[in-house]
Amino acid sequence: MTNSNGSTTTAGVDFASQASNTAACVIIWTSNSAAVTELTTSCDDDYILELVSRVTKLGIDVPLGWPSPFVEALRLHAHDGSWPAQYEHATNLKDYRLRSTDNWVHETLKLPLPLSVATDRIAIPTMRAAALFARINPRPALDGTGRVTEVYPAAALARWGFRSKGYKGKANLEQRRALVDAVAGATHGWLTFTADQQATCVENDNALDSLIASLVGRAAMKGLTESIPLALRAAALREGWISIPREGSLALLTSDKISES
Repeated sequence: MTNSNGSTTTAGVDFASQASNTAACVIIWTSNSAAVTELTTSCDDDYILELVSRVTKLGIDVPLGWPSPFVEALRLHAHDGSWPAQYEHATNLKDYRLRSTDNWVHETLKLPLPLSVATDRIAIPTMRAAALFARINPRPALDGTGRVTEVYPAAALARWGFRSKGYKGKANLEQRRALVDAVAGATHGWLTFTADQQATCVENDNALDSLIASLVGRAAMKGLTESIPLALRAAALREGWISIPREGSLALLTSDKISES
């Protein structure tokens, strides 16, 4: 979606199980520049649905699906109490805990391992997201090829050369302040990111992650994220896929030489 003045809009959502811990960041992009126009905390479902309707790309920090072997195992168990015959707890538990994209991010790209949507508490916001996106017709593609793409702020920060661990929570306020300063410095000259907005990101790590999610949404829109391997494309459509920005892509987000997809 291109606005009437030629600008485009991305949004990032740091998605939690409750609205009180959900934050969103909207960035408007014009030729060679961008501006954070909204930085909102305590975002409810209706607000996020409204964002989806008006942005070019929305990056959301939540798994969009579950591992296919895990889903099939639950189907069998609900049907007659059985479990897949090929399951060996000592050797292939990982295949039931982690999606193809999770394994790929960690094993191929050597980035931080995403939380397991099958066995960790991240499953709770994933159920909220599934219910939310079921309200959209047609439902967003799980592989990120449509208006919504799954993001992983910690991995994006690592890809862009920033601190990616130990910046969340009240105890890490100073570490987060240093990270916000680093992001502001790296985007200085093309991103309008006000002192008040920076202060919000320092005080609220959800807001910071939503900013990173919006930047990754732009990278996805510009074709600056890693491609889905051909062998994993079918799995991405079923399980979801994490958009990982390419190294060095942060400085290219406003480049006119890279066309939007």
